[in-house]
Amino acid sequence: MSKTVEIWQDNVLTVARYEMSEAEKNLLYMVVANVRKDDPPTKMYQVSVKEMAEVTGQTELKFETYKQATRKLMTRVFETTLPNGNLLQATFVASAEYKKGTGIIEIELSQKVRPFYIDLNQRYTKIQLAAAISLNSAYAKRIYELLCMYKNMKDKTFRRDLVDLKTMLNIVEPKTGKDKYPIWTQFKRDVLDIATGEINGHTDITFTYKPIFGNRPGRGRKPVEEVEFEVFYNAKPEQEPTTPLLERLVKQFRLRPDQAAKVLEMHSIEVINRQLYDIHTKASDGKVKNLGSYTAKVFGLETTKEKGK
Repeated sequence: MSKTVEIWQDNVLTVARYEMSEAEKNLLYMVVANVRKDDPPTKMYQVSVKEMAEVTGQTELKFETYKQATRKLMTRVFETTLPNGNLLQATFVASAEYKKGTGIIEIELSQKVRPFYIDLNQRYTKIQLAAAISLNSAYAKRIYELLCMYKNMKDKTFRRDLVDLKTMLNIVEPKTGKDKYPIWTQFKRDVLDIATGEINGHTDITFTYKPIFGNRPGRGRKPVEEVEFEVFYNAKPEQEPTTPLLERLVKQFRLRPDQAAKVLEMHSIEVINRQLYDIHTKASDGKVKNLGSYTAKVFGLETTKEKGK
């Protein structure tokens, strides 16, 4: 799959409220990447589990993970307000069929969601598939989509009401008002800071954010009412310069230059950055004894010791 495959979706989906796991979101990304305007309404979209493993940087095929993901996808209801003011509640996927012995999942989009991927006007979001799929956190994926709404706009600074942002991420339950992260520092640490770490430097955009405090009278800490985001878009050609990344593989992750060059040849930049993020996290936790050897193993390279056997 090309590194520059893009997904297009109507903004009503970008800001819709729904909950979805990383595996579910990745499956949906793979389906949407194959949607074309002239597709018949009954078209079934095929997702290769092998290709999913390659794109996500996995070393093994996890059928059970995908079976659970498609089962959940058929129950996930998104809720959004249409331009005409109507409230729409619908599912993303209508059915999923596993083709025995082929490693293919045949997925049917729901008829209500299809138009949001093909009948686009001026209100759409353009997302880079490899970048979106490389993000580990489901919250980071949704925030990346939101940021992509603004990456081509003249004014790339925007604010979101904190409750609206949490509702979009399905952190606040609209009916009960129950909040998974009622304290700002919790939301900042577990959602926004994780999204920042994954999106910045690993995708085609970087961003900053800051809390906007309310004007509640009296003493004490003012409540956070909005979050202000600023987006920086770095349009990249398909074959972007790889020297800085090669240098990082050699100096920071202790690969030999020939190993680093092989990694760049074998994997997309998005997949490499995702794997390096995981390796760095494990190394910081003291779970990696030999950084160079472990990095080589993760990327499927032979170490010097193995070559001598």
